[in-house]
Amino acid sequence: MSEFDALFAFYALLLGLAVANVATAFAEMYKVRGRVVIGWTVPLLGAVVLTAACQQWLSLFRAQADMKLGPGELLICLAMALPYIFISQVIRPRHDETASLEVYYAEHRRILAGALLVPVLASSVVNVIYAVALNDGFVPAALGFLIYQGVRYACIIPMLIWPNVAVQRAGLVVLLAHTVLMMF
Repeated sequence: MSEFDALFAFYALLLGLAVANVATAFAEMYKVRGRVVIGWTVPLLGAVVLTAACQQWLSLFRAQADMKLGPGELLICLAMALPYIFISQVIRPRHDETASLEVYYAEHRRILAGALLVPVLASSVVNVIYAVALNDGFVPAALGFLIYQGVRYACIIPMLIWPNVAVQRAGLVVLLAHTVLMMF
């Protein structure tokens, strides 16, 4: 097994936990749909976590020529994946804890949106470090980050600031669309 294969397997395991947790959350939402108001915000957040996990997995696979196995790479994988695992665990309340997932999301939106911000921050730092280390230059890398990461920051930061459900849903919809587009 190569160093990259070991790192890739570790990262796939972490991201797989998030994917499995979101699938379970969707199943539980389906089961309680008659008793609990589901709404759109929590399912959108689940879709963002699913697509982000897929996009992150693809990104690591595409970067395999530059990736080695070491403590730094393992910590990067943790910083990128653990927030998605966390979100996938707290995306919905415990059984019969609330009558509305919209209310639950509103009460916990800062921690959920904040957790979405962690992989974006980690990715920004890692991409700058790799750009400088690979002599790609900081200016071209910074321009690419402004386009790629700027959309992500522009979606998540307003979600942290404004509690309005329209802001939350718009941020999640744009983040979902951006993440899907980045997979191609």
